[in-house]
Amino acid sequence: MLINNPSNNYNLVDLTSAVRNIPIQYGTFNTMGIFSEEGVASDTVMFEESTQNGALIVDRVRGEKNTVGQDGTRKMHSFVIPHFPHDEYISPKDLKNVSAYDDFSETEQLAKVREKKLFRARQNHDWTLNKARAQALFSATVYAPSGTVSQNWNTEFGVSRTAVDFLLGTSTTEILAKIETVIAAIYDGMAGENYNGIVVPCDTAFFNALIIHPLVKEAYKYAQANQAGLDPMRGRLAAGGSPLPNGREFYFGGLTFKEVRDAYNGTKIVTASEGVAVPTGSDMFKTYFSSAERFGLVNTQGEMMYAFEQSAPNGTKITIETESNHASALLRPQAVVRCYTSN
Repeated sequence: MLINNPSNNYNLVDLTSAVRNIPIQYGTFNTMGIFSEEGVASDTVMFEESTQNGALIVDRVRGEKNTVGQDGTRKMHSFVIPHFPHDEYISPKDLKNVSAYDDFSETEQLAKVREKKLFRARQNHDWTLNKARAQALFSATVYAPSGTVSQNWNTEFGVSRTAVDFLLGTSTTEILAKIETVIAAIYDGMAGENYNGIVVPCDTAFFNALIIHPLVKEAYKYAQANQAGLDPMRGRLAAGGSPLPNGREFYFGGLTFKEVRDAYNGTKIVTASEGVAVPTGSDMFKTYFSSAERFGLVNTQGEMMYAFEQSAPNGTKITIETESNHASALLRPQAVVRCYTSN
């Protein structure tokens, strides 16, 4: 779709379709499938929380007054979606006397420079989404580091998070018993909602302490031998088959423990020595995307990312304006369980 500037019909070009063709720069939380995605037309999301009341029916003497059903409770929730704008620039010096990356006999072409800039923008937006999803799970808050939005899902729903201390530094700790506590808390927290598994994204320190625990070590060695065909790197492939290590996985006691090594500018995106247990295959964890701040996109369903190109009237630069607008919501925050070790 082409969106024109009213003062110059050739000044603004929509590059969003081009961005869609750039592969997603995956992070761990963008690949786990925990969050479903929904585009919305407004910067504010509203949804209804309903509680259905039920009871066991008691017997009555025939002719006596029957028991009567009670309607459930209904409560409206709303929250604002943060705005994440990011610009890239192309100047004449990006092309002048600069050889192409793949052919040093050619001059760098504008199309290739544009592609490089779009790739970097896509990477930054995807990394931001990955961080936002991690923060939602580990701290139950919406990612908005500048403070434009403040949202805590535990506070919103009036719940508290269950925490299970695995005591991995104690050799006699019954790890399976700890896992059963996690499973029970998630089952209760989901309150009848469907899910098909439980994954525990966790810090490397927690994962290491788990797999060397005396009551777990042999199970991990057996799992690795069967999972990776004795190839220790096979089980660590990143999304898309990249050979770069992207964390180990270990299925034990009904939980899939997933090591998270993602870090940006040297800072990890997960809490040190901790993990969170999250049910998978449900619609209770959702990322909402709102539309771009453009007249031509008002009241349209939001997309993951937008990009627009605008040329300066004096021909000195080309601006690539990108934005994403998203919030990752926990609609059953009580179903996320903190897993940690105090020793």
